[in-house]
Amino acid sequence: MSSSISIFDIALIVDSIYHFLLLPDLQICRRVNKQWSLLFKPHDWSHQKLPLTAVLTKNRIDSLIDHKHWIRTLTMAAPHIGKVSALGFTHLEEIILYDQNYECSYYGVPTPSSAIESLLDNNPDLKSLEIDLNQYHYHDQISRKLNMFSAGLMLAIERHPSLTRLVWHVQEGHMNDDFARSLFYMCLQRPLHELYVLSKKFLPIYCYMCGGGCSDESRDYESFHMNDLDHFKMLPELRRFQQATRKMTVDSGKPFAFRKLGLSFEFRKYYLPLLRNCPDLQEVLFDLPEDYTEILEVLAKSPTLRGLDLSNGGYQRALEREIHRFSQLQTVRFPQQCGGGFQLQKVLDSLRSSSQNTLEVMNLCMSAVYPEDVVSIIRSFPNLKEIDIDSLKIYLRESDRSTLEADVPGADNPSLKVRIVQNWDPLRLNKPHGTMSEWWDYWYEANDFICEMWIAYLEESRKLELPSIRVRFMYPIKAFMSEAEANDYAERSGAWKSSESQTLTIEDVSRMMKAEE
Repeated sequence: MSSSISIFDIALIVDSIYHFLLLPDLQICRRVNKQWSLLFKPHDWSHQKLPLTAVLTKNRIDSLIDHKHWIRTLTMAAPHIGKVSALGFTHLEEIILYDQNYECSYYGVPTPSSAIESLLDNNPDLKSLEIDLNQYHYHDQISRKLNMFSAGLMLAIERHPSLTRLVWHVQEGHMNDDFARSLFYMCLQRPLHELYVLSKKFLPIYCYMCGGGCSDESRDYESFHMNDLDHFKMLPELRRFQQATRKMTVDSGKPFAFRKLGLSFEFRKYYLPLLRNCPDLQEVLFDLPEDYTEILEVLAKSPTLRGLDLSNGGYQRALEREIHRFSQLQTVRFPQQCGGGFQLQKVLDSLRSSSQNTLEVMNLCMSAVYPEDVVSIIRSFPNLKEIDIDSLKIYLRESDRSTLEADVPGADNPSLKVRIVQNWDPLRLNKPHGTMSEWWDYWYEANDFICEMWIAYLEESRKLELPSIRVRFMYPIKAFMSEAEANDYAERSGAWKSSESQTLTIEDVSRMMKAEE
């Protein structure tokens, strides 16, 4: 073989390296030399984010158009969806659409359903779609097009050739039996492997008059229906879809293809028939009703189930007795509101007997856990990779691929090494809302827990070898800031540029607070 030929001439090897690199690492690779710059350029463009703070100038739009054939994942805030959908993307594999992460929701005209339908129709290789939109109309009225939006989206998913994952946050009051039947009929026609449909609570709209959220306003969403004559004119397939959903039953005989299924409490009457008709189910996220024993019995008999997520529901005392039914669990998430009756040791004893060597992820509420309990958990489950405790994520054995430095036990101030995550998975953590002073309350509580946990970790590590761990505080600062505060801080600090490459730290918050003082 000629010495001038490098292993990086092999595109397959470059693709393999790319999967282990985050954006900062890719940018470093591109600066090595011209050859590396060209090799890694497509991967550098593969994931693009357009937050609310991004300004779609002509140069930015031209750049997106020039590189759109390389973009595979596109994340964008509500105001950009209409414009971006007209740019002709055809190679997208993942689309994430969301409202701004401030304490108030997007103020403006709602995203037209035709824009999202166009994105789906024009990207035949799309695998994953996430929607977290409020769909308000103007400040003084609720969107009257919500039914049109929901029906149009279901039709677009039904006819899509390759979509396998849907995460949809639906406004409270909009979901009803018609919505459920339509949704499940759609899933039989377009077999989805992952479905998460969660209830989205009302967020006050940002008010241009008072500079904040008018939370005292009462708003009710229109329940889903398909009886509007105008909708039949605009959606030719809607009448056929409506007639088919009326005949549909969840236990009709044709099995669902779900491997991961997450449904909010509004779907509780469908839990049992769905579970009995999902032979390949691997993970569930349910809000358990009061009479939940039969649901757990059905789940425990599922031979493929490896993930049990009950984090969105309330604490059920008998859960401590029932958890032993499940064997070989890889993920278990307990209710975030445990109360004082949660007996952690009983739960851990049950998991040790049933899933000690398979458990990889555990979620607990901070009120039920002492810092020394974390060390006990780490010691008890040899293959554990992640522990979620409210606002904290604890990663074990370098399972997190982040380029952030790991916390060093015994450092002078390990809290300052904990970075603030810009965005978070809404399926895994409650989105907090409040003022910056409330953010500090969360931080101080988490920081105290971290320090006490390190003391317990160091003491135990003197007795036996423990895996390395790192901790991340998971509440983004911008979730506690108004739009005006966020934009003002961005101008002063240079944070939250269009690429969102800068991660805010505790030091950033300290500087911001001093500047405001």
